[in-house]
Amino acid sequence: MTYRGFHYRWTLPVLAALGVAWYQIDGDVLTLGILAALCVVVIGFTFPWDNWAVEQGIWDFPEGRLLFRIRSLPIEEISFFVIQTLQVAFATAILCRLLPSQQLSPVSFTSDVGIRIGVTLGLWLILGRMTRTWRVAHRSFRYAWHLGYWFLPIIVLQWLFGAGMLMPRLDVIIYATLIIGTYLSVADVWAVRRGIWFFDHAQTTGHRIATILPWEEVAFFYMTSLLVAQSAILLVPAAHP
Repeated sequence: MTYRGFHYRWTLPVLAALGVAWYQIDGDVLTLGILAALCVVVIGFTFPWDNWAVEQGIWDFPEGRLLFRIRSLPIEEISFFVIQTLQVAFATAILCRLLPSQQLSPVSFTSDVGIRIGVTLGLWLILGRMTRTWRVAHRSFRYAWHLGYWFLPIIVLQWLFGAGMLMPRLDVIIYATLIIGTYLSVADVWAVRRGIWFFDHAQTTGHRIATILPWEEVAFFYMTSLLVAQSAILLVPAAHP
């Protein structure tokens, strides 16, 4: 089974179904433009994170199952960034229409919010510098650290300036995250068992789901789905009552 075959079987059918459902509910051209811009941002943000991990051997892909690579990443992996982003965004927009919500407050960029954002970014940089030696000595935490350090600050920052929009839609955020995160985790177990990609278990903590999937990989799907769901609430018009 090739990586593109995995997409044909698992990710693209769900994307198509969610896309059709979203189109029936909304189908706004502006929303499509916003989602296209969001996909570009996701690729720009996730590519260096994923590329570094492949170069370090935390995970990788057999050459015979790929079309080609851009630097160290298969084109199918880059496509996955877009597919997951659209899956979560469509699911979020659909749920926003199905579940009632109180009025959302506007995004806040007051001076206090700016200070909190600055403090958060400062602590993030300090933590990275202070833990260099620890990370070298604890190689089994490499995937977990790489995941949390890259994605968690962005999730926190979104709440610092967008809590007034995110809190009223917390149910939608949770449901979209659980639905897509769980589905992709199940699909990942299927793919790993067939050798479409693999992990260096020396760079994971050793705790696995279904005896084969590092828990860090499952956390990746939930964390990135959460990040996209929050982004959709903040950006997509269909998410606003």
